Amino acid sequence: MMPMMSASEARNFALAAIVLVLSACGSDEGAPAGNQAAEAATAPPASSSASPKQGAASTSSSTTPAAADARYGERQLDHPDDLQILLLSYRLEGREPPIATWAGQQSRVVYADEFQRPALLQDEQGRLQSIYDGTADVGRLRMNVTARFGEYDGARGGYYLDAFMPGSVFHFNAQPSPSERQQRVSLQIDNPEELNFWPLDAAAAQDVLARNGGRRDVTLDSRLRITGINRRSDGPVITARLEGYAIGSEQYGRPVSLGERQFAPVRGP
Repeated sequence: MMPMMSASEARNFALAAIVLVLSACGSDEGAPAGNQAAEAATAPPASSSASPKQGAASTSSSTTPAAADARYGERQLDHPDDLQILLLSYRLEGREPPIATWAGQQSRVVYADEFQRPALLQDEQGRLQSIYDGTADVGRLRMNVTARFGEYDGARGGYYLDAFMPGSVFHFNAQPSPSERQQRVSLQIDNPEELNFWPLDAAAAQDVLARNGGRRDVTLDSRLRITGINRRSDGPVITARLEGYAIGSEQYGRPVSLGERQFAPVRGP
């Protein structure tokens, strides 16, 4: 049998019990918070766990053709001449063209007197530098390609064009100054698919021939995406993917639109 407590002792005992209960409750609420803190300390944050995945995708995609294309910018060079293509090849290869040397070798500079020569030299340097600056961030080309189409192929349903045959290569020959030898730059089309077949049903093919005045000569307004550059014994070779071309001609000095072909871009795996 427990001894009787005085009122003072009973009050002290009750207070102690209350303190004990409150202490226990505080301990239970702190446990989950402590566990969450521990998990946050051991688990990587959301941003850092996503970063390695993004980095891996970026690294792996750098080997795909689509990523390789991105190195060459998005500007388009329209209907470039031979000198523009030569200077573009210098830029794509990361070489600096000898603009000052070429400028000093121009005929009007060489044969000028000593009073006019400095100004003419500066003009020539500015001209060549402007052409080179115009190739900055170029990754696309647009050029006209002349072609002919043959007789209608009823078995396949369409015309064959004599341009963009398998392994098509276009050559540009530029002589940047009278004292320099002519330099050749090649443009090689690297599409794997058939590019020179123009699918048409018989009625549409007959209409094309009629609208072209019975002639089979056409111009292919072609759009190309640069995919790379390499060097061979006869000079640099720019590789490009043909993205499509508009087929047209001129009738009495007026343009006639006859059709269009589109080719899907290369995509990575």
